[in-house]
Amino acid sequence: MGRVLDSTKVHLCASSHQDKMRARWKWTPTVVVVWALPLLLLVVVVGVAGQQGTRPGGQDCPGHTDTGSRPAPCVWTRDGDGNNRFGFLNWLIGGCPATSASCDDYRGKREPHVEYEGYDGWYNNFARPSLGAIDTPLLRLLPPAYSDGVYQPANRTANPLKVSEELMKGNNGRLSRIGRTAFQVFFGQQVVEEILDAQGAGCPPEYFNIEVEPDHEYATTHPGLKVMPFLRTRYDMTTGFSPNNPRQQLNEITPYMDGGLVYGIAKGWADVLRLKHDGQLAPNGQLAEHHELEGFPAQNTQRLPMANPPPPANHSQFVERSSTAPVDRFFKLGNPRGNENPFLLTFGIVWFRWHNKIANYIHSQHNDWSSERIFNEARKWVIATYQAVVYYDWLPKYVRSDPTPYMGYKATVDPQVSHVFQTAAMRFGHTLVTSGVHLRSRSEEGCMTVPYELVPGPGHNGGVRTCNSFWRSPELFQNDANNFERFLMGLSSQSTEEEDHIIVDDLRGRVFGPLEFSRRDLMAVNIQRGRDHGVPDYNTARHHFGHPKLENLSLDEFKRKTRTKVSDEILRKLSELYEGAEHMDIWAGGLLETTDGPGQLFSSVILDQFERTRDGDRFWFENTRNDLFEEAARQRIRQVRIIDVILSITDLDPGVDIQEDPFTAVHSGNDVSRTCHGVLDTPTQCRLGAGTETTTCHYLPQVSDMNTENCTTPSTYDHFDGSRASYILTFTFVLAACVGMLIYVLVSSYIKANYDNNRRFVTMKVQGNVHKARERVRFRESRYVFVVLDKETRRVQVRNTGNELLRVLDLRSVEAMTVRHLQDYSSIIISIAHHYDLFLVFEDGFHGIQLYQEVEKLCQELGLTFTAKLETRVSIHRDVTTVYQRQKDLEDFSRTVIQNAFGEKQQADSTGNIIALASGMKNQYFSMEITQNELANQLGMLPDSIFVQQLFRQMDTDRSGFITIKEFWDVMVVFARGKPEEKARLIFNIYDLSNAGHITASDLMSMVKSTLGSEGKNQDLSKVVDTMLDSVGLNRGQSIDFERFKQIFDLRDDLFKNVKLDVNEAQDKKSSRPFSLYGEIPLGGFAADAARREYEEARQEVATEETEQEPPKMNRFKEIYYAMVNRIHAEIQYCFWLTLYTIVMFLVFIERAYYYSVEREHGGLRRIAGYGVTVTRGAASAMMFTYSSLLVTMCRNLFSVLRSTSLHRLWPFDYMVDFHRYIGAWALVWTVIHVIGHAINFYHISTQTPSDLLCLFRDYFRQTHVLPKFHYWCWETITGFTGVLLTLQTALIYVYAYFGRQQFFRLFWITHNTYPIFYALFVLHGSGRLVQPPFFHLFFLGPCILFVLDKLVSVSRNTIKIDVVNAKQLPSSVTRLEIRRPANFSFHSGQWVKIASIGIGEQEYHPFTLSSSPHEENLTLHIRAVGPWTRKLAKIYTDMPPGHKYPKIYMDGPFGEGHQSWWDYEVVVLVAGGIGVTPFSSILKDIAYKLQTSRRLLKTKKVMFLWSTRSQKQYEWLTDILREVENTDKGNIIRTHIFITQFKSKFDLRTIMLYMAERHFQRVSGTSLFTGLRAVTHFSRPNFASIFQSIKKRYYSTSVIGVFTCGSPNLSQSVEHGCRDMNKADGPIFRHYYENF
Repeated sequence: MGRVLDSTKVHLCASSHQDKMRARWKWTPTVVVVWALPLLLLVVVVGVAGQQGTRPGGQDCPGHTDTGSRPAPCVWTRDGDGNNRFGFLNWLIGGCPATSASCDDYRGKREPHVEYEGYDGWYNNFARPSLGAIDTPLLRLLPPAYSDGVYQPANRTANPLKVSEELMKGNNGRLSRIGRTAFQVFFGQQVVEEILDAQGAGCPPEYFNIEVEPDHEYATTHPGLKVMPFLRTRYDMTTGFSPNNPRQQLNEITPYMDGGLVYGIAKGWADVLRLKHDGQLAPNGQLAEHHELEGFPAQNTQRLPMANPPPPANHSQFVERSSTAPVDRFFKLGNPRGNENPFLLTFGIVWFRWHNKIANYIHSQHNDWSSERIFNEARKWVIATYQAVVYYDWLPKYVRSDPTPYMGYKATVDPQVSHVFQTAAMRFGHTLVTSGVHLRSRSEEGCMTVPYELVPGPGHNGGVRTCNSFWRSPELFQNDANNFERFLMGLSSQSTEEEDHIIVDDLRGRVFGPLEFSRRDLMAVNIQRGRDHGVPDYNTARHHFGHPKLENLSLDEFKRKTRTKVSDEILRKLSELYEGAEHMDIWAGGLLETTDGPGQLFSSVILDQFERTRDGDRFWFENTRNDLFEEAARQRIRQVRIIDVILSITDLDPGVDIQEDPFTAVHSGNDVSRTCHGVLDTPTQCRLGAGTETTTCHYLPQVSDMNTENCTTPSTYDHFDGSRASYILTFTFVLAACVGMLIYVLVSSYIKANYDNNRRFVTMKVQGNVHKARERVRFRESRYVFVVLDKETRRVQVRNTGNELLRVLDLRSVEAMTVRHLQDYSSIIISIAHHYDLFLVFEDGFHGIQLYQEVEKLCQELGLTFTAKLETRVSIHRDVTTVYQRQKDLEDFSRTVIQNAFGEKQQADSTGNIIALASGMKNQYFSMEITQNELANQLGMLPDSIFVQQLFRQMDTDRSGFITIKEFWDVMVVFARGKPEEKARLIFNIYDLSNAGHITASDLMSMVKSTLGSEGKNQDLSKVVDTMLDSVGLNRGQSIDFERFKQIFDLRDDLFKNVKLDVNEAQDKKSSRPFSLYGEIPLGGFAADAARREYEEARQEVATEETEQEPPKMNRFKEIYYAMVNRIHAEIQYCFWLTLYTIVMFLVFIERAYYYSVEREHGGLRRIAGYGVTVTRGAASAMMFTYSSLLVTMCRNLFSVLRSTSLHRLWPFDYMVDFHRYIGAWALVWTVIHVIGHAINFYHISTQTPSDLLCLFRDYFRQTHVLPKFHYWCWETITGFTGVLLTLQTALIYVYAYFGRQQFFRLFWITHNTYPIFYALFVLHGSGRLVQPPFFHLFFLGPCILFVLDKLVSVSRNTIKIDVVNAKQLPSSVTRLEIRRPANFSFHSGQWVKIASIGIGEQEYHPFTLSSSPHEENLTLHIRAVGPWTRKLAKIYTDMPPGHKYPKIYMDGPFGEGHQSWWDYEVVVLVAGGIGVTPFSSILKDIAYKLQTSRRLLKTKKVMFLWSTRSQKQYEWLTDILREVENTDKGNIIRTHIFITQFKSKFDLRTIMLYMAERHFQRVSGTSLFTGLRAVTHFSRPNFASIFQSIKKRYYSTSVIGVFTCGSPNLSQSVEHGCRDMNKADGPIFRHYYENF
């Protein structure tokens, strides 16, 4: 393809030809005409050619035959476009003439395999393999100047922003003095990025922010902040511990010229560069091209982790959408920052094309080579030519000095980049950077500048603005691919900024920054970076590099020693900012040295760096010992210039479209076409050489603020924006869900608890004078009742849904009734004198008006005054005395009387006088009157009982039908201070039913029966009465007077002395009585011989008298001391392991808390979240420990086995349930702390920058344009999402465990059995590695393995169906199941099993204690119907005829508990409450069996069985077992005491008759009137303090007494208090084991 010659050269040739002709010829007219016409024609042709900017091919272009010399560009560019220009490569690689069509010598040459240079710098130096490797410390040529000598930044007072403002601010648009082009300065940027990348922020982030002074534009206008963020650089984590090992920052790439810009610093990165958008490998060793843009790198669809700061020009868009631009918009390059600005990207494209050009050439010459080899060969040539261009083309022009000649590879030279180069010298180019670059067209297109709009608005003729193009580079080429060549031509046609101290605003104040500070001051950053690296002062640097120090900062001193041309005004400002050169930052001082190039210091630093980089590189192309190239090839490479590369990859014409030296301005020796020359209309005088001679340099107009768009203003961003709604909604949702679960369970429990009553109430039909309603007992509490109007008895009865009498309104002693009601009669209040109000609420007004009418009718019939009052819904609630309020008043009433009556005598006398005087006063207490029903309620008896009627008659002395406080006081004083004679008289009067002064046998029997209820049989009672009469010489027909009455009861002197009256809520707490271990001893000779011997032996063993003497009091300190010591002694195992566990748990917490507070103090997350992360991480570890430990406490099979070994003496197996609850409680505490802590932490995290979060949470990979909000961390990460699920599941489990177990046992069981999901979520929660590597498995694996093995044992048993041999329904809703004993099933007495019935549900297991003894053939269970499951069981397993088959069951167990360890103690106390007798029935039968078979092997010497039951009739089946035990126990080892709790106290007025009846019945039969056993029966609740005191005295020599309780929590608590009271003093330790039902 033909090309016309350059117009300038044609013109020169024509002039030379005319001179020669003038010497030979004389000028004549003819000659003139002959010569003028051709010359005129030639001038016209040349002029046209000059206007077109083309030249004839080959003219004035020397040929190329010497393969040792570089061919002129015009030789190999005359033919072919950029795709076919292989002439230069023929010469460079093939060693053939550039004009050759092919290079056969190279094609047929066998190229040996060589060691290709690595990517990461390792093993470049064999002696020190890591020398120059990636991520190795920068070279510290100067001594560190850390403020603490170790790692704290250098301390200098000058504010970096002020230094920038004062010393580096000025007008832009000034031209270079020495002919530099923008091509040179931006080429220099990519050179620096080839050997240095030390600007990555450290991780964890360390902020070293720059203070913004109040008058700075950042504070006054935009962004309006007080500090400019600055992050300290990454450093070697093994440094920074002492002055001998100061902090060393890292170079993230290699310092070698090894093609990192093109290929990256890792083989993996290079491989991705070769992948096309469809995932295929680019052919023939090429780098992948863009799928749409030919000649451009592929788009980053594979999402290489390239630098992706937010483009500041688009800041408003990012704020609006809460995300920045995605990283896949970039071109894939080896340099992660290669897309920073379009000028840098231009050079990235140059080297990309250069590689592919070489690869295509090699493939054309060696088509048998593999793609991998072609790639490596091409890479080798690219690296070599790049080294040559940088060192022999660019560097001398940039520094204006040649580097020293290459003397070969020096293994002792450290090529690493120095701190002073990184923080100061390499930044010299900042003063040359322009405010923008023109896009210039080709010569044939007129060499015109092409405007490009980056920011909408006017003023876009000045080229592409630097500040607005940051990180928007790809769009300039994607919109128009021709912009690549336009940039090359524009860069080479434009001057740099003048070599001075002034920095354009595009860098000084408008360089890109983070989203929260979109534009920063790069000059301030430079200064701060030097301080961050601990770089010393300016004078120290000058001295190190051989330059004289400055004595001061005077104008003369600075100018004389630095030869600077900076103005005096700037130097004066310098002296104001810094106290002296020894306090001055290197960057500020070195910049002010600038003359025509880098000053003395920067020149020395730059040359030192490049020479070390070259000399220390084993793969340097000139190294003759690396075998990469032959000598001829090395010579050729050394001659390569940047123009050769550009012309090879484009179809630009040298000398036409672009000058042959793009680093230097267009001038007479480095020209372009005349067309372009005319466009370069900004001439200036420049010095190209080192001398003073100048030449005219031609540039495009300089881009400045005057001719281009303005930089967008700095802006800020609150990273919490976009998180507020999700944060509030999330925690509101979680909190509402947890509270909602709690409320739901509580409300549902309440509803379910009343469901049966409600259903029965709604469905129940009433007739006649019965009405249904709800009685309000307090403001927000009511109960369902039936109101019965009884005309005959003149009473209004209130009964519950179970038809139990709740209260009675006695109308016999009243004259009027008031009824308050609403308009619709939906609420009615019945008020009568001396009664509290009956507040009734009805379903509707219909039922209300029915009651109203009947009440009105009743009053008319009874002659009562009826008054009705209409009320509003507000007023009806006023002045109402409800059940609750009346009860409270009665309690206060009783307490006042009792406390004063039983107090000191003086106090009692004073109170009596006050009551006597105030009996007529209108006072709340003095005027209060008690009805017979209220008295009965206070005594816990029925109102119609004879005893209550008689007692009320004795108290109501004025026969008013009510008891006043004085009347109540008079009776209570008799009990409190009366003599035995007075008490006897009072009792006699009560028993005198006919009020005749004597008691008949029928009266006596009626009273006994009244107090006894249904507990005794009539024939037994008759026998008792006969015995009592016989004891005083009377028969049935005779009456008993007062003297005979005293003889019957006066068998013991203290009987009437001790008699009392117990009232609800007013029992005398101080007069607790000692307990007789063997009850009352019959004195007569009526008992059987065996019984008499037993009682006599008991009297000899224990002679405890029941007196009022209290045990001696100890001082408070001693009491506390003994209580604490004995409590620990009693539960030594449990206390030890509980304490040890607690200590370990807190140590686990403290270890993590310490780690994140101290060892990870600078770990970033602690700095962000404060001590919140300390607490949450400690709590997390404690959670791991506690939740894992919970599994151990559930290994029941393991504990059952170990409990039978000697280990039970070391480990508290009996306390595993308590351990489980204790650990579970702590687990909940740590969970709450963890959740609350994370609520705070997540707020802090959501306010942080994405880069900081990327550092802190390295395993949370996300797209770099995504701004992670709270909802990302909480809902889009595995840690956050599982954390929410775990919180909800934890709330669900604990709510049902603490509040729903009783009413919703099945749901409790189901939620508790979701633990596999819980632990799976726990594992997933930690697998996210949000803060730390997961180590839950360290806590979890051991307990999990134990638990799984234990569970497998249970599962193996659960697969066997077991027959139910027999089922029987017993009193008190107890079902007795007899189960066929499985083969090889062995157990200990006191153990329990879990069963599931096929008839109910095969997977729902419930625990029950075995009531059978280990020696029995079958297993028995006694199960009380108290819940839904047990009630279903009772319905299924009913009494059936023999042969009936019951549904089979699954059984898991046996499991051990504390009761089975009874044999470890010499003295054993067994305490049973209600159905809690079940385990003891097994134990007692086992003891009886062992007494018969192997008594010598039995360690236990005495067993006290205390059975507390409302009535022994409830568990008649146990009396058979006890009778069997009594018959077997020949040695009286077992002593049984039965406490009938429906009676309050042995010496209570109500039970005194029962007490005497029991004594007299024992005289007759030798057994109990109530049980038929020799067991002692007590008519009261057990007073364990008194009981244990007696046991303690009797067995004082015993070291430890075992107390085993099974019953209600209240019973266990009472026993526990009794044990603690005993353990407060010296003597035997009472060790308590309990199991609640």
